[in-house]
Amino acid sequence: PLDFEKVAEYRFDIEATDPTVDLRYFKSGGSRSISTVTIEVTDVDEPPVFTKLPYEFKVKENDPEIRTLGSVWAHDPDAAKRRIRFIRRRASPNGDYVRVSDTGIIQLPKALDREFSSSYNITVAAQEILEDGRLADRESHAHVHVIVTDENDNAPELLYPEEPRVCENAAPGKVIIRISATDKDEISPRGFFKYSLATEDSNFSLIENYDNTANITVRYGQFNRELAKIHYLPVIISDNGEPELSSTNTLVISVCKCNEKGNFTFCEERAKQVGASIQALVAIFICIFTIIILFAVITLLILLRKRHKKDLSGLGRNVAEIHEQLVTYDEEGGGEMDTTSYDVSVLNSVRKNGMKPEAVPSPYAQVQKPPGNLPSGAGEMEMMIEVKKDEADNDRDLLPYDTLHIYGYEGAESIAESLSSLGSGSSDSDIDYDFLNDWGPRFKMLAELYGSEPHKDFVY
Repeated sequence: PLDFEKVAEYRFDIEATDPTVDLRYFKSGGSRSISTVTIEVTDVDEPPVFTKLPYEFKVKENDPEIRTLGSVWAHDPDAAKRRIRFIRRRASPNGDYVRVSDTGIIQLPKALDREFSSSYNITVAAQEILEDGRLADRESHAHVHVIVTDENDNAPELLYPEEPRVCENAAPGKVIIRISATDKDEISPRGFFKYSLATEDSNFSLIENYDNTANITVRYGQFNRELAKIHYLPVIISDNGEPELSSTNTLVISVCKCNEKGNFTFCEERAKQVGASIQALVAIFICIFTIIILFAVITLLILLRKRHKKDLSGLGRNVAEIHEQLVTYDEEGGGEMDTTSYDVSVLNSVRKNGMKPEAVPSPYAQVQKPPGNLPSGAGEMEMMIEVKKDEADNDRDLLPYDTLHIYGYEGAESIAESLSSLGSGSSDSDIDYDFLNDWGPRFKMLAELYGSEPHKDFVY
């Protein structure tokens, strides 16, 4: 391909001849023609060109001082030689830990951990900056690979085998299990693990195999399942890294019953104990949760009760006194001047929440037709009282108000004065009691007792 930056113009000569032409009709040299051809290469805006592909950087893990790994570089191949701006376009899943500045410097926002990720890959784009400050549409890309070198910052760990078991009648030197280890750090070809027991006071011994494994064997001989059905054996594993690190791991070995051939016949104690412990933990958790719920409910009830008592005490009277003051003010004499014995403010204070009571008419306000066998004579007052008393005792619709009517003080401030026969000391036979009908249907029975005919327009 043509390259304007290398050769901007090509110039050459072209000669044309005709061998069939009769030379007699032409002058000397007239059988050929020479022409000069010039080819000019026009300049096309090309994307920036990176000086090195690909880029690879190495950084040591957990090094807080390293913040700059290096830089990428690209140039404008055109004659304009515009400035270049670098942008990170794509990255691996963990590539966010590697950043690129506008000038192409590869930066790390924090120290890297090789165990988290051993390498990071990003794609860097280079774009030309035009004269007006905008970025050119065409761009080129370069791959940047960051490798995290390892340091020995993790101790080796035991690869736990599946339920190591031993017969209770095992002989000394019997191999129980072969153990091995793993390390999160990079293991060099010369790397190896060392194994040892944290305690020598046990019926187990450890023998190195020198291939990064070790054997757990029986030291003294038989085990007593009555004393211990499970043994916990701590094993220390260390590496030869710089610095040398070690860890303590625990092997859980079950003692089982075996037959004469050495086969395990009964070895379920570990599974049962693990299951029992899990069930116990669940039961304890449920009990604690239940106790917390009960305590919360009891506390809430106590608080509500105290609040209710506080609301009642704010009325200035005890509960019994308030209960005695509950009356129906549309009963006999209601609205007249004989209600001084009742404190209306107490009833209004109970209704401080603003709710209106249910509009149920009082049984005293309901005009009821007297039974047919009610005596009409004034001398049969005792029988009438017994009849009214029986009606009150058997009436289930009455509200549970503890109201005591003392007839000796009834109507003390009323125009009609007392309506009770207890306050009458003389005979009133010569008095006209027709005015009782003007008092309304509430005094109908009283008008009948005094021989007055009720008005027919009363609604009963």
